Amino acid sequence: MPRKKASSKISAQAKRPAPSVRDRLMEPGRKFSNSELMVVRVLLANYPAAGLTTVSKLAKQAQVSDPTALRVAQRLGFDGFAGMQEALLGEVETHMRSPLTLSDAKPSRQPNVYQAFFAATLAQCEAVARETATADYERAVALLTDPRMQILCLGGRFSRFVAGILQRCLFHMREGVALLDANAADQVDELAGIGKRHVLAVFDYRRYQADVIRFAEQAKGRGARIVLFTDSWKSPVSVFADTTITAPVATASPFDTLVPPLLQVEAVAAAVAKRLGADWRSRAALLEEVRVENHVTLDNFTTSPRNGKHRRKPA
Repeated sequence: MPRKKASSKISAQAKRPAPSVRDRLMEPGRKFSNSELMVVRVLLANYPAAGLTTVSKLAKQAQVSDPTALRVAQRLGFDGFAGMQEALLGEVETHMRSPLTLSDAKPSRQPNVYQAFFAATLAQCEAVARETATADYERAVALLTDPRMQILCLGGRFSRFVAGILQRCLFHMREGVALLDANAADQVDELAGIGKRHVLAVFDYRRYQADVIRFAEQAKGRGARIVLFTDSWKSPVSVFADTTITAPVATASPFDTLVPPLLQVEAVAAAVAKRLGADWRSRAALLEEVRVENHVTLDNFTTSPRNGKHRRKPA
């Protein structure tokens, strides 16, 4: 390589900022053990403050040992916990100096109920993007794309609709996907066929549903793998789930919002499609072919600009 090009490349690399601690935590492909992942979740949930405490306090918050918290810092590429804290302090200092972070002195207008709801819910969606560990998504996607496994989706009174969306997305991309949405007696019967070749995707948000928890616990006892979607307080299913994806659901409404969980489901569906590659397209094409034959969609219809009525396109 010519000296001029080599020096310019070195200069460009020197100017490139080092990845933040959050970037390292969220980097795809990082392998964390189950206990290490508990530390990662605590760090993301209260970033950067959680990493600026002592090792013992962080470990206590994550309910793991001190050496586990130390290993996380090392897995992120730091010599030790002090190195990670130094990087976090540097981020805080940079943020405090930046003019972009100075608050606007203009008085804010009180939003109406709609704008208040949108603002609160969008803030929760941003929290999902910042605080959910990439490793949790990767574990869920690995289970949902395993061709040896049958996928079952289960939710509660409200969350069953989000479970249904996951099921429909997966159904377009792979075989062996079902939604458990029968009456209580018939749903119990489904337990008889569940075993080690099943993945149960469970949606359970406060107030947690006893029948959903009971079904998941029995499915786990029969050998099924559990992917749990829940809120920040975590359903009791989290105690035995193989992977847990949490979302904040409180908003400016008497009802918890399911927008962040839906966002997570669609992100998981996008990752499933990417992991399956071209394999899912042949199945999707077959489904479209069958729908066209049975006139399921209105693809062959258009709207007349004169009267707004539908008419069939010429063949």
